[in-house]
Amino acid sequence: MNSLRFMGLLLCCAVLAGCFGVPEPLPQGPDAVWDLVIIGDSSLRYLGDAYATVIEEDMGIEVEVHDFTPMTATAGGVLEILAGNTFNNFLYESLEERLSEAEVVVLWVNPEASVDPKNPLDMEGCFNYQAPKNCQPETFDTYIADVKDIWRQIIKLRRGKETILRAVDFYNPLLDRWIESGVQTACTECWDNLSDAVRLAAEAYDIPLLSVYDAFGGPEHNEDPRLKGFIDEDGRHPSALGAEFTAELLGAMGYEPTIP
Repeated sequence: MNSLRFMGLLLCCAVLAGCFGVPEPLPQGPDAVWDLVIIGDSSLRYLGDAYATVIEEDMGIEVEVHDFTPMTATAGGVLEILAGNTFNNFLYESLEERLSEAEVVVLWVNPEASVDPKNPLDMEGCFNYQAPKNCQPETFDTYIADVKDIWRQIIKLRRGKETILRAVDFYNPLLDRWIESGVQTACTECWDNLSDAVRLAAEAYDIPLLSVYDAFGGPEHNEDPRLKGFIDEDGRHPSALGAEFTAELLGAMGYEPTIP
């Protein structure tokens, strides 16, 4: 093998964090800093700081939070940003850069922009205390594909470096109104299908899922998280207590890197 070809092979190994399957490890030690990226909509507000506090207490490592919850709500929207197909170049460059540096990534993106026109998902009725128009498992196929693509791109941006990847799903803050309106069964089935879709997308890359849906609403999804103090006064978003509870559960999942 000539020297130029050999050097090229060595460079390939370095860039891909080891052609022999040895990823670059997470930073450790008193001077280590972990970057935590939170991608989601407003349902993840407060979570970044709460989870950073848990990590720092558990691991003795400084954590820098990069919160993309105000700007990246939908799976389709995140894909547009990661593909650079957005007028906000700063947002694209910032998200791409932060993901490439992130030791920890938490992802929840909603399915509003991931609709198959031949079989469109329509779960909007549940937010208005009505039965969903179309919320069967197969209506989430496009959403599953989009979320899988997001995970794939996140892993690609990490270039073989060890990373703690965590998927979360969506809690239900509307239980009492569903019961009053007689749509609890139909809307609970819809939320079950949404949670299953998040899980299926994460499982494609062996990414652990924290089901906030289960944690807030109980295993039968018949407990009102508002009565537990997990929902803010607006009746829709998580309270600081709800975010802290979620962060503690994420911490309890441990800190083993995800190996896709």
